Amino acid sequence: SSLNIIEQRSALIEICLQSLLREGSPFNVSPPLFWFLCPTDAGSGKVQKDHGSSQTSVLGKTIGLVVQVHSKKSLKQLLYAQHDSCAGCYKRLDVAKGLVQGFVQTLGWGKPRFCEYSGQLFCASCHLNETAVLPARVLQQWDFTPRRVSQLAKAYLDSIYDQPMLCVGAVNPHLYSRVPILAHVTELRRSLSKLFSCIRCPSRAQMHQILGPQRYLLECNDFFALRDLEDLSKGAFAVLPGLMNIIYEKLKAHITRQCSICRDAGEWCGAGFLCEDPFTPIFPFQDDIVTRCQFCHLVFHNPCFQKCGCCPCKSGGKDKGCV
Repeated sequence: SSLNIIEQRSALIEICLQSLLREGSPFNVSPPLFWFLCPTDAGSGKVQKDHGSSQTSVLGKTIGLVVQVHSKKSLKQLLYAQHDSCAGCYKRLDVAKGLVQGFVQTLGWGKPRFCEYSGQLFCASCHLNETAVLPARVLQQWDFTPRRVSQLAKAYLDSIYDQPMLCVGAVNPHLYSRVPILAHVTELRRSLSKLFSCIRCPSRAQMHQILGPQRYLLECNDFFALRDLEDLSKGAFAVLPGLMNIIYEKLKAHITRQCSICRDAGEWCGAGFLCEDPFTPIFPFQDDIVTRCQFCHLVFHNPCFQKCGCCPCKSGGKDKGCV
């Protein structure tokens, strides 16, 4: 039928135009036609694969978090994937084909510029050779060397610099063994989280105000901001570990000595009259000085548990039932 003929011819025309587009110069395609020939997935900014091609292009003015280091590609491969177009404004990227033009591009004028963050090529208007620390290099290699990025990437990295978006445990859990100070701060966060769970008075809101945008440090997880990791890279001169130690000691003093409301979060020793310190409650963050029964979850001071020999719930059995 005529409708089938029209569909077949439309498909052939589209394939023909796409082949011309891949050939590059001297054919120049305006952005509207480019996006018609290379339709994008909704909301992803990724160009769909052509029939018979394994290349994909990621042009578009959208950007997200990149935590993997890009594999190295030649200039020819990058230009082919982007159809010889700038990843920002879709302007055609010219590669030197003459002696004069080649000399000019060796000076950095008019030469396509590579963005280390997105792994794309940009024109000189969309890439001003500004630098930024890359989250992928930090998480994978603990490398804080600033690298050249496009204007789009620079704006994005600046916007997330103090946001807890980098999950170390999910991306590279081996980093904890390579960077002791990072493992130390992670343990401090776990301790702070247990401490903060005991705060039952208005001091909870006050602590949030004191920490401001860094209140996420009171949560027990592996998310850090790039600012935190950059601070930890200073080693002995890092500010974050000292700050967290100060907060820990203040919260501990508040719970154990200063506030009667928060003091009620503690439990009394299960040794009863055998307890050596009957007026000192046991708090959830004191795991290092207490023993907890694995059956009834009763808690004991370590010396008290040694005096009792076992938990009352198992006093008649051979198994002491405590860990």
